[in-house]
Amino acid sequence: MLLVAFVLFAATASLAQQKVSTIKFDELQKIRASPHDTLYVVNYWATWCKPCIKEMPYFEAITQQYKGQPVRVILVSMDAVQDLEKRVIPFVEKRNLQSRLYLLDEPDGNTWIDRIEPKWSGAIPATMFFNNKRKQYEFVERELSEAELQELINKYKP
Repeated sequence: MLLVAFVLFAATASLAQQKVSTIKFDELQKIRASPHDTLYVVNYWATWCKPCIKEMPYFEAITQQYKGQPVRVILVSMDAVQDLEKRVIPFVEKRNLQSRLYLLDEPDGNTWIDRIEPKWSGAIPATMFFNNKRKQYEFVERELSEAELQELINKYKP
């Protein structure tokens, strides 16, 4: 019985870990360089950020609303890598998040924040909207309301 419980626990943990991948900045930049006619909505957040948690359901709703359409939500956690298993994965599981999830494995923000957006102070939540094929880009460094997020999606979606 104990063995069965352990196997079930290990399988559950493995599935959750597959949902949240660690990513290096250069890998994240490859996504940003996408040539497709797709609107990417990249939200930078953390489990300890109350405004981030407040707006999280809005991003999940966008993921569901535009499933099968050229709109991709990517949630990039700014939590520490050592918090992946004890904070981030339980957070994702508790909320059953379905968006594409990464944990940015870059401890020194000074080396990459300006490369994402020169005007970004590094504060979260922050959200980037881009469609490279259409040369569309907007960066918002604050919490978004559900209506504001939907308005920005409508402004840029293909």
